[in-house]
Amino acid sequence: MLPNDSDPRTRRRPRPALLPAAALALMAATPGLARQQGTGALHGIVVADGAPVPYAAIEVRGASLRALADAHGRFRIAGVPAGQRTLLVTAPGYATAERTVRLEPGETEFLRVELMRAPLELNPVVVTGTMKETFVSESPVKVEVVTARHLQRNASSSLMESVQYLNGLAQQVDCGVCYTNSIRINGMEGPYTAVLIDGMPIMSALASVYGLNGISPAFIEQLEIIKGPSSTLYGTEALAGVVNVITKDPRFAPRLALEAYHTSTGESNVNVAGARAGERARGLVGVSLVHRDRFIDGNGDGFTDLPLVTRGSLFGRLDVGTAERSRWRRGVLSLSARGYYEDRFGGVRGWTRADRGGSRVYGEHIETRRFELIGSLAPWPERGVRADFSYTWHAQDAAYGTTPFVATQHVAFANLLWQAPAPQGHDLLAGLTVRYQVYDDGTPATPTPERRFIPGIFIQDELDVAADLRVLAGLRLDHHDAHGVIPAPRLSVKWQPLLDTALRLNLGSGFRVVSLFTEDHAALTGARRVVIEETLEPERSWSGALNVNHVFPFGGNNMVVDVDAFYTRFGNRIVPDYDTDPDLIIYRNLHGRSVSRGVALSLNQNFREFPLLYSLGITVQDVDTERDGERREELFAPDYKATLGLSYTFGALTLDYTGTFVGPMRLPEYPPPYTRPTRSPAYSTHNLQGTWRPRTGIELLAAVRNLFDFRQGSPLVAPHDPFGPDFDTAYVWGPIHGRELLFGARVGLGR
Repeated sequence: MLPNDSDPRTRRRPRPALLPAAALALMAATPGLARQQGTGALHGIVVADGAPVPYAAIEVRGASLRALADAHGRFRIAGVPAGQRTLLVTAPGYATAERTVRLEPGETEFLRVELMRAPLELNPVVVTGTMKETFVSESPVKVEVVTARHLQRNASSSLMESVQYLNGLAQQVDCGVCYTNSIRINGMEGPYTAVLIDGMPIMSALASVYGLNGISPAFIEQLEIIKGPSSTLYGTEALAGVVNVITKDPRFAPRLALEAYHTSTGESNVNVAGARAGERARGLVGVSLVHRDRFIDGNGDGFTDLPLVTRGSLFGRLDVGTAERSRWRRGVLSLSARGYYEDRFGGVRGWTRADRGGSRVYGEHIETRRFELIGSLAPWPERGVRADFSYTWHAQDAAYGTTPFVATQHVAFANLLWQAPAPQGHDLLAGLTVRYQVYDDGTPATPTPERRFIPGIFIQDELDVAADLRVLAGLRLDHHDAHGVIPAPRLSVKWQPLLDTALRLNLGSGFRVVSLFTEDHAALTGARRVVIEETLEPERSWSGALNVNHVFPFGGNNMVVDVDAFYTRFGNRIVPDYDTDPDLIIYRNLHGRSVSRGVALSLNQNFREFPLLYSLGITVQDVDTERDGERREELFAPDYKATLGLSYTFGALTLDYTGTFVGPMRLPEYPPPYTRPTRSPAYSTHNLQGTWRPRTGIELLAAVRNLFDFRQGSPLVAPHDPFGPDFDTAYVWGPIHGRELLFGARVGLGR
């Protein structure tokens, strides 16, 4: 008799072994459950030196999944396809980390990701070399990246105070009274360096005099530096190189950030920023305030060793549209604006506003006002079309003793980029540029407002010739009203014969129209009379740079070595002649040659076994001019410059040391009885900073600048008679003020 299934007495009970199988079958048949989806989740924490790393970026390679860690370094990513997955973890100031994990369906895996600090990130994303996003290791143009964390190793209120600790770069102070300064690259004067903000050339000739001091490191995401010709992309004036300042991205900034410093020289600095990031829009607003009102005269010449400054800037950016997974593509529309005001004084104690422009008490007083607007529009990113635009207004109202200087400059710039379709192996970029500027200063060199309309066109092709050989060729054509069409060709080659070795060659030319009274401060201050001997023709240059990069693994303690050789030759260079007559500054085109050449070496290494990193760099250079068969060294170009940085972390405490070592340089000559040495001695400066992190998002700082109190002595000639015929302010070759203490704090809250 067969069992009757309808009779409970005879119905067969399920076997215990079949219950799990039935449950699994039910789960498999239920929509939305993990086995059907074949996904899992990842969560974990990102740390460095035992402390959480806030707001690190985590990406699942090949899965289009991305997340940001919170303020405590924690993250979670759901919906990760099962299987073996690779995570990329990045954060400013750290080397990129990769973690491989195998994820089973329905599983949640915990990961602890350890990041290594990096003074220079090993392979960050950059845009400066080719105007397109690329990794440093893949770019045919050598781009050096300096992260925000690296800048924080030397707390400062302006970008200019930070660049002097970078290999191959120097801050050149052009006046010992008002402290106007510029950035030199490989010994070449500041006007030959193009300073960009988010890729836009908005720092005009007038702005370069004092405007660079208004860029606060608190709002900088990273610096991208090219040493060598870059005229094809950024205009013919980028003769020495490019410094591109990338500002903070609201997606990666704390919701509220506060920095405050105070120094023993009486300088107070406060930076406040707030950020908010949504799916369709992101914004950031920041305020920077600097004030120094202490009169310091350590060298006894009766003048301020540091200018008295009140400076304020308001910065904001807005990104609209869904952001790309890329860190640098910030949306369909991106806008940023900055307003800037500075009141600066250098001179004799007892000077008041009533003495401005008079001859009772000597003083140099400068008021600077500036407005910047930068935008980028990418309505069809899939078509490779983007429009960049900017507008700047800069006004300077100055009195250098009894010499007034009132100048304004308007600059409008637009760039239309098209990443054109190209055959396989080619990456073609073309662009149209328009630059319009109006400049007026009322000096003899500019009796009426100077208007320049400069349209241009450029094209470049990045070609993969072979697996280990990449070539970038480009040409730019600019049209100047007075000089016609100016070509600027460029050629870059990257050859990677080994996995850890790359060679790069960069060749190019440049062309520059000089703004005399804005670029050469000596023409406005001091007692020398200015003589313009002839109609000044534009300067031209031809440059070449060779770089060899190699990574020594050393068991995971990677050491990155760079060796560079550079050469630039100028034609028609405008060199101020201080030698023919000690009472004159004679300006003329050089009917001869001017050359800058040299070699540079840099080492960077992080240690995994213990929290130490270091960076070492040295540049040896020879910068000279030849006039009428006589060779003369360039003024204020040292024979060599070396930098050294060390960082060690003890738990929550990090100690940072930075030092610079500067070789002898040629100095101006002065007649008796004011004779000075015509070559400076070699010298060094040393800084020490301690940073304590009692909890995530809080940092307390204490620092000593110029640890051994080195100073050059008075930079002034005849300071007792500042209105007399022998007074000069240009004898600046080293630190003017001595040891300085700094105390401060940084706070970052929320996201």
